[in-house]
Amino acid sequence: MIYFGLAVLALLVALAVVLVVRALRLKPQADQNSLPQSELFIDEKAIARFQAILQKKTVWPRYLKVDYREFDSFLPLLKSLYPDLFKHLEVNQINQYGIVLRWVGQKPLAQPIVLMAHYDVVSAEPEEWIYPPFEAQVHDGIIWARGAVDTKCIIAALLEASSHLLKNGFMPKQDIYYSFSNNEETGGDTTPKIVQWLKDQGISPYLVLDEGGAVVNDLPLGVHKDFALIGVGEKGIADLIISATGEGGHSSTPSKKDSTARLITALHRINTHPEKPWLNPALIIMFKSIAAYASFGYRLVFANLWLFTPIIKKLMSADGETNAMIRTTTAITQLSGSDTINTLPRNASGGLSVRILPNESVDEAVTYIKKMVGSGVDVSIDYRVEPPAISDYRSKAFSVIAETVKSIYPQADVTPFLMSGGTDSKHFTTICRNVYRFGGFALSAKERQGVHAANESLRVSSFMKGIEFYIQLLRAFNDREL
Repeated sequence: MIYFGLAVLALLVALAVVLVVRALRLKPQADQNSLPQSELFIDEKAIARFQAILQKKTVWPRYLKVDYREFDSFLPLLKSLYPDLFKHLEVNQINQYGIVLRWVGQKPLAQPIVLMAHYDVVSAEPEEWIYPPFEAQVHDGIIWARGAVDTKCIIAALLEASSHLLKNGFMPKQDIYYSFSNNEETGGDTTPKIVQWLKDQGISPYLVLDEGGAVVNDLPLGVHKDFALIGVGEKGIADLIISATGEGGHSSTPSKKDSTARLITALHRINTHPEKPWLNPALIIMFKSIAAYASFGYRLVFANLWLFTPIIKKLMSADGETNAMIRTTTAITQLSGSDTINTLPRNASGGLSVRILPNESVDEAVTYIKKMVGSGVDVSIDYRVEPPAISDYRSKAFSVIAETVKSIYPQADVTPFLMSGGTDSKHFTTICRNVYRFGGFALSAKERQGVHAANESLRVSSFMKGIEFYIQLLRAFNDREL
């Protein structure tokens, strides 16, 4: 018995040694940047041009009337702001308001690059803002405007970078396409039609780069280190309507069979029975990279996933942001019942926003929701997009983006990640293998939280640094054999 106890003790000691050694080996990766540090971009007029773009009230609501005048005048505005650049660009309008610009390269047979953004924005209530949302005022080095981050900053930075390169004699090697959508926020049909337009011409891009990640400093695990998060994938989407029917009548005689009671019971089951967590490979790389800067306890856990995966899933499930990284999530966003407070409605309904991980399909997610709500409650699909394929984070295309980041933000580490939100880039995965989601800006938590909220803002310094990123990116692709 003593020998058995000693053998167990020896095994435990050996296990502890293995765990500690693996944790000690989890260190920050050495920089492999081969690009020189970027030049400083200085053009005071760039801010005024950005303000003019932000002042266009390009709101494209899903159900309300669109003010087409704002969209009719958007392309003419860009032409007036960048006249020299537009002399070199082919201009195509797809689906009337989709803008596709082509900068013809010196090698027309080479695979082109597509740089994306959208110029539609969500609505804004002026009374909720510190400064009017469509005046683009600058105060204390901060631009306050709807669309400052999502995503007119990308459009302005791309055009500024391209105009700067053109003035300095730059000519792209391969064609560069700029794809600017007018209805990304509502899941519109413009980008799918742009993709089909390219496909009809036999165009298969080498790289597509859209909005998504940024350089951030506030990370999970208590880490405050600059990281550039480059999105290699995103969740699918299912907008569902869940409805229940009852007898209706006066509120003085309620029962458990009322439509509202049935709806609440169904929603409670959905809310208290989340789907099982899943750690995708890109997420594992991201958290290992972050954990290298965390406390030894976190390093111990993330260096030994084979043992601690259940603990990691529990830790991540406790926080809303990290929970969304490991699960297909369901958010209850709309509720509808009686028009009067003393009447039981015959029909009650709710809206669900389901974000689906790449290991699952829309149909599988909907089947799970139906199982949760049970009989007597209907579930219908209002909008659906399958999770797109995850792009390779070991590709040359990814490495060029990463090296560009390091030349602009030398203090930042780079890691792939899976986006919880959705972008128009998902449509390009049908014609391109290298689809990535990263805007070349350093964004604070406050700037990221301003997206779709009141007081959206962007630091002038961040905008200028973003221009430098796109200048360096275009140069980097010109210097590489892809």
